[in-house]
Amino acid sequence: MIKILIITHGELGMEMIKTAELIVGKQEDVETLSLTQMDSLAGMCKRVEEELSKIKSEEGILILTDMLGGTPCNACLPFCKDYNIEIITGLNLYMLISAFISRGQLRLPDLASKILSDGQKNIANAKEIFLKKLK
Repeated sequence: MIKILIITHGELGMEMIKTAELIVGKQEDVETLSLTQMDSLAGMCKRVEEELSKIKSEEGILILTDMLGGTPCNACLPFCKDYNIEIITGLNLYMLISAFISRGQLRLPDLASKILSDGQKNIANAKEIFLKKLK
């Protein structure tokens, strides 16, 4: 099964996992790293490399980060060539649930595409959609 590594500022990743598990149930092969104010980019890179070495997977590792260009994302980029990973930024709850549900059925690149699409579809103006349905 594809393993998932969530890397975020603060405890966002851990809280996202807890929330998603309320909906889809307990998950295995999911790890999280939290960036603190004391962490440097170099230090975070070292932590990412240690985690990637520890959770190796033939199927690959899906890395989810909170924002493009942030330290959690940037700390993963040096490992793109040496590890079978996909890095998706902009983590939201719908993406994580989609990853949990689909990771046993798809190859890593297909899973990355699916959750990217699912996450984007879930960003909407709910009021606008609701009012259109009333017309």
